[in-house]
Amino acid sequence: MAESGWSEIIKGRRVAAGNLPNILRLKIVPSARDLLVRYLKKGESFLDIGGNDRNLKAFLDSKGTGTEYFSFDVDTNLEHDYYDLDKVDRVFDVAVAFEVIEHLDVKTAIGCFKRAHDLLRRDGIFVVSTPNVCNPVVFWRDCTHITPFRYDELYGVLASTGFKDIEVYRCGKYGIWERLKGFYYRPLLKLMRMDFAPGIVAVARKA
Repeated sequence: MAESGWSEIIKGRRVAAGNLPNILRLKIVPSARDLLVRYLKKGESFLDIGGNDRNLKAFLDSKGTGTEYFSFDVDTNLEHDYYDLDKVDRVFDVAVAFEVIEHLDVKTAIGCFKRAHDLLRRDGIFVVSTPNVCNPVVFWRDCTHITPFRYDELYGVLASTGFKDIEVYRCGKYGIWERLKGFYYRPLLKLMRMDFAPGIVAVARKA
């Protein structure tokens, strides 16, 4: 790991240690997309980092958000506005990286966070999601996953790269079955520092 990446991870861990509860005490939301909609305002500019097939645009359109959508991805076989994050030539009100950072090494992931910070207007919003590594199986279902970001490390890296007002949520369904599991297995989950929610999502604001 590059020295800069290591120092920022350590710094982030120290910041997170004093600001986050046990993961089972974090609020749960249905999905990162549902959480994102809460923060969008009509007419805002929006950058989708790792836009894949731009299906997020269709989702936002279906919600009537009226956002000015732009996408970045390294896959030149798909249509995107940008294929090199360093060549993005404007700033945005909101940026997201959904299920992206786990596919990157630590140094590249931190670089992505820093670049997202640079590309946001003052007080702009950054929303990032990743598999919940406190769930015993979800991260390992995909052989392309490289770096597991625990919820507190995600918080810490955001803080160490210049973001503020950071909120972290668990993502997943929370119906009757999940409530029952949470009730009966909570002591074991707490003891093992495990969780049933498959994802985590963080919302942060540019300082």
